[in-house]
Amino acid sequence: MSPRELTEMEELDSLAAVLAEAGRVARVADANRERPEPTFAMRLRTELLSQMPPRAVTVGARSVVDIDLGRPMPPMRPLDAPERPLDRRHGNRPFGGPDRRWADEPAKTNFFTPADGARGAIADGAAGTRGGRRWIGAAADARRSQAGFGSLPGENPGQDSDEAGRVTALKPSMRWHIPTRVVPSRWIAAGLAASVAIASLIFGSGVLWPVRAVATTDEAVSATLVRGGATIALVAGSELREGDEIKVENGGRATLHVGGSYVRMAGGAEVRFASLDPNHVALGQIAGRVYHRVAVPAGGDYQVTTASVTWKAHGTAFDLYRQSTAGGSEEVRGLALFDGIDVRGPQLQATLAEGTSATVVLTPAGTPAGSPVIEPITAFTLADAWLLGNAGLDARLGLPLGRLAALVTPAPKSTSTPDTAVVLPDEPTDAPTAEPVATPEPTPTAAPVGSTPRPTAAGPANLGQLKITANGDGSYSFSWPKYTGSGFLYYKLVHESWPKTPSYPGSPYWAAIGTATENAWTGLIDVGDYAVRLQAVDVVGGKTIIRAQTNVARLTVTVPPSLPPTVNLGALGVTDNGGGNYTFDWTAYTGGSFSYYKLVYEDTASGKTPSYPDGSPYWAVPGTGDTSAGPIAIPAGDYQVRIQAIGYPSGAYVYAQSTILHLVVP
Repeated sequence: MSPRELTEMEELDSLAAVLAEAGRVARVADANRERPEPTFAMRLRTELLSQMPPRAVTVGARSVVDIDLGRPMPPMRPLDAPERPLDRRHGNRPFGGPDRRWADEPAKTNFFTPADGARGAIADGAAGTRGGRRWIGAAADARRSQAGFGSLPGENPGQDSDEAGRVTALKPSMRWHIPTRVVPSRWIAAGLAASVAIASLIFGSGVLWPVRAVATTDEAVSATLVRGGATIALVAGSELREGDEIKVENGGRATLHVGGSYVRMAGGAEVRFASLDPNHVALGQIAGRVYHRVAVPAGGDYQVTTASVTWKAHGTAFDLYRQSTAGGSEEVRGLALFDGIDVRGPQLQATLAEGTSATVVLTPAGTPAGSPVIEPITAFTLADAWLLGNAGLDARLGLPLGRLAALVTPAPKSTSTPDTAVVLPDEPTDAPTAEPVATPEPTPTAAPVGSTPRPTAAGPANLGQLKITANGDGSYSFSWPKYTGSGFLYYKLVHESWPKTPSYPGSPYWAAIGTATENAWTGLIDVGDYAVRLQAVDVVGGKTIIRAQTNVARLTVTVPPSLPPTVNLGALGVTDNGGGNYTFDWTAYTGGSFSYYKLVYEDTASGKTPSYPDGSPYWAVPGTGDTSAGPIAIPAGDYQVRIQAIGYPSGAYVYAQSTILHLVVP
């Protein structure tokens, strides 16, 4: 042990001795707190017993006079009080320092002085007790008696008696005696660290100032909250926590407010929160469609995980749609609507600029099946009721719209053509409505003087008759009069099961045409009994408006469409680029229109033939004008691969395909 530590230990021992003595004195004082004044008790005892004759007692072999009748009663002391008395100082204060002394002043004169023999007798019996009290005779040691029990009043009282006016009693007091460098410096540092930890626990836990909820629910319709295995209804104002799972039923919706960002969930969507730190928001999109409006502090990020693929934004608006496909696979489409987003995953790294989309196919294991298909966002893609509604909400919040800005800007109205429109309700009705019937214009009559003409109810303009022609091969041709009014965005050829009334956006459609002068469409139609109509659609302020529409026509299809035979494109070529990267090439399909190519594959050991309509995964989705794809990073394995030209005349259909390529990736 170092000299410094020895010194510190000595100082601590000194402080402990001072505190122990102060406690002892306090306990002695407490024992007498409820007793009569010592002077009063002594004088009362003397007066009461002074008239009684003295009696003899035997002490050992000697017979002495009992002086108890004349001796004043000493002050009460606890049985465990030490025999060593304290030196009394000015004001009856005991000396509290470590250098206490025995009182050495001469004994003061007492009222009653017993005989010498009696004094000796009392001294010999000093260890005895009376009435549960222990005391020693003053004759045995006058100085100890005076110091321990105080001076008795007499003819020449001492200085302390003059000041107090009574017998000195125990009135302990304490004075500060703080030694230098009592606590080692390393203990001070430990104490400060403990104080900081306790303060952090109190303030950080929100005991004094509760922390405001980071994530809350702004709107909830037919939605549930799953927390800790329990499922409860999600309501507006609910506080969200990390680990919470939100599910929205079909036909419902929910808007979640996370920091400064919004998570708007469509019907069928499901998300789970992994992090609600305002600087780092992370959630998993399990299913459905979600519009993400991101606002994070500088340096922060916002990321959404779909299986093994992560979509990361630093401040943007993007839409993610995750849905199942045939064969247990999934397809995720991401739209970068304002600013860009980063797409990351196993063997996948891409950055989407504003106005581009990426489609990623996920295998049943959740890994990407090839590279994502990145392409520009078309006007047809933007003409979607879900995106339009979110654009309108962002516009009301004063947020930048990016590619959605044109959809919420009203088109200039023409003065030559009356602008008739109807705003569709949120949900279409199942009951059929009467078809519009052209009526002759009534002959105007003179209005009464002072009357105001009553406005007539506005509605969609009657576009005329929808014509349907069967082509004999399972396909049908549709034609209609051209729309020449203002506020046109696109045509929608909508349909419902007869006798429901079809109307966009609640009804499905076969065709969407963005040119007003194009007034015909031909396609294959499945077996069914349909109610069909053509509508001219516009969007204003996020609301879908029907500018004009045809009558509702009934179409009954009893024979499935006859599809053309699948064309053989020949062999599929492959080039090994090294490092597990491969490029594929093929002969173009020129037999007719189709949607895109699919580079599909199957594991050789499975014995399956690769085919997209049958649910096979794929590595790439080239466009209709492409004849090659790659380089593509392919994991080690034994594969059967082919390219297919896919269209949707009535579900996914293979118009053309290559022969199967056997590919072994070491």
